[in-house]
Amino acid sequence: MLAIIIDDAGYNLKELDSFLALPIPLTVAVIPNLPNSTESARRVKEAGKDLIVHVPMEPDGGERVEAGAILTDETPEEIRRQLEADFASVPGALGMNNHMGSRATADEAVMRTVLGWLKEQGKLFIDSRTTAATAGPRVAQDLGMPILQRDVFLDDEPTPDQVSSWLSRVAEEALARGTAVAIGHVQNRVVADILRASEGTLAARGIHFARLSEVLSRRERTALP
Repeated sequence: MLAIIIDDAGYNLKELDSFLALPIPLTVAVIPNLPNSTESARRVKEAGKDLIVHVPMEPDGGERVEAGAILTDETPEEIRRQLEADFASVPGALGMNNHMGSRATADEAVMRTVLGWLKEQGKLFIDSRTTAATAGPRVAQDLGMPILQRDVFLDDEPTPDQVSSWLSRVAEEALARGTAVAIGHVQNRVVADILRASEGTLAARGIHFARLSEVLSRRERTALP
């Protein structure tokens, strides 16, 4: 099973079209609190795709972060209020993944608040792994909460050759472990084109595009003694 997440929706409605038209299971991550966040969410749900919130979280290095970000100097109550507002602007979301967040996801206290809130709400967390120092998996284990983690970014270099190469690499991960999760970005139409062109070839190898819930269920079953 191979789950594909498309990040950064919410800025431009037109960019969504080529992804929503794909005849495969797909998850779209919408950045909250943008002018097109709620309409993007509506279109994703209407197209039958899965929806998550692409929550901005504090990065290292001082990069600009969108409104509604989770910051390391916020109190647990402030973080919970921000998560409520972020999810309200992306109605129908199954959960969230982090947008940026190399500092916030490495902060155990922040992640304990974020994951605790998600667990209470029955929402998924997908760790984009923008830092190898992420505390997400460790905190999730402490809370008894299953999460998913990104295996590859498909389009760090959004050229057809590079996207195809990363898709081949994550396909090998899926074959080796049974499941894999890849992230692409909505502004890169080449990702949609290559996913469409590759569906038959991947299926012939026994690799099928899947929903996040299917991948999570498969991983939980595999982990059972």
